[in-house]
Amino acid sequence: MSTPIHTLSFPRRYTMITIGIFLMVAGFYYFIAPYQLVIGGVSGVGLLFNELLNVPISFVVLVLNVFLLLLGWVFLGWRSFYRSLYGSIVFPFFLFLLERFSPLPTLPEDYIIAITFGGFFMGLGFGYVIKYGGTSGGTDIPIKILNKKLRLPLSYSIYAIDGLIILSGVLLFYETNGLAGGLYAILTMIIAGYVADRVVIGAKTLTTVQIITDSPEAIKNLIYEKIYRGVTMVPIKGGYSQAEKTMLVTVITRDEYYTIRNIIAEIDPSAFVFANPAHEIRGDFAYRMEDE
Repeated sequence: MSTPIHTLSFPRRYTMITIGIFLMVAGFYYFIAPYQLVIGGVSGVGLLFNELLNVPISFVVLVLNVFLLLLGWVFLGWRSFYRSLYGSIVFPFFLFLLERFSPLPTLPEDYIIAITFGGFFMGLGFGYVIKYGGTSGGTDIPIKILNKKLRLPLSYSIYAIDGLIILSGVLLFYETNGLAGGLYAILTMIIAGYVADRVVIGAKTLTTVQIITDSPEAIKNLIYEKIYRGVTMVPIKGGYSQAEKTMLVTVITRDEYYTIRNIIAEIDPSAFVFANPAHEIRGDFAYRMEDE
């Protein structure tokens, strides 16, 4: 018996996003911060200011997030502000609670433990945030601004911003970690990215989604409207039932999976859906930075 696809309720969605943010904070606080690994993002900047000015990391993250939220409102519009608001506030709030009430565990001087468990929990949490339609805010906002205003490719924007933060961490903590600190930070990001991809939809960022449905036009039109992706319509025939149906084929990014899942749930919960990693994409496929 097939399992219908259901639209996630508002409470469940934000419960899972909140759990994801807490896992990100826990991974950072318990495994990354004690080893002074600056892995990029606002949490990495928080580590830098904590070392320079001896201020709580949570305070730095909150101030930066508020500033970036306002910057996003100016350059990207209120929709970007609204989408980033929850994660931008809850992340430093959880970090403050851990700093205030949870002592750091005694860990051996083993960077492999730090990058493995820190990367795992941060990736697991970020995967949940993305899977359920949330955003972590922070440096996502200037990345979007560079992409939108300067037409800088997404990958270059990420490399430029996070690379600058990691380089600053290497210079500041050079006496403690040396060049290895930057290399460990990069490994942490690789582990976190891999785990996040696995949580959302698989090992690859791009995914081919096939939808066998009795309502192809309605689903196709909503895909065009919501995520602006091309859709191929393939007439098919059931081998056993001999029923005439239509299969929709589209390629999406991991950030779009939550949206397309809800589109199917809204139009045809009994649709048969399966997804495969897209190992190689050539042709007209754009990585878009949505302002919704």
